[in-house]
Amino acid sequence: MHVDAAVSKTRNRGAAAAVCRDSNGDFIGSSALVVHGITDVPTLDAIACRGGLSLAQDLMIQNFVIASDSKQVVADIQKGSRGVYGSIISEIKQSMLAFNCLLTFEGRATNSDVDRLAKFAHSLDQGRHMWLDAPHDPFCIPL
Repeated sequence: MHVDAAVSKTRNRGAAAAVCRDSNGDFIGSSALVVHGITDVPTLDAIACRGGLSLAQDLMIQNFVIASDSKQVVADIQKGSRGVYGSIISEIKQSMLAFNCLLTFEGRATNSDVDRLAKFAHSLDQGRHMWLDAPHDPFCIPL
């Protein structure tokens, strides 16, 4: 499960996205949450981690890895930090108890699919959007 966030350059909004693939790399599902008024990237990255957990629940997946390109957010979640987005971290820590889940940092080179989805999501209405079985655009997120 790769997660990422993006901030709109022209609107006061951000997007948090998650893309789930199986161990063979096959697409299982994806989601994006578009939120008005949140443009703080670390907060959006934490929301993306929470979104990955929500997507896993929707897909009924119990064993998975969440990979984020935000080293600071991953460290904050692992430590249970109580910073600006501490309430989101608390929710993530509580939600992780229901899964066999590992949270890890991975560099930008491995998250191109979810990066494109987070940027695309700015064109969507506010709220949560999901794509199951097939991505929103098979050229953006190859099957």
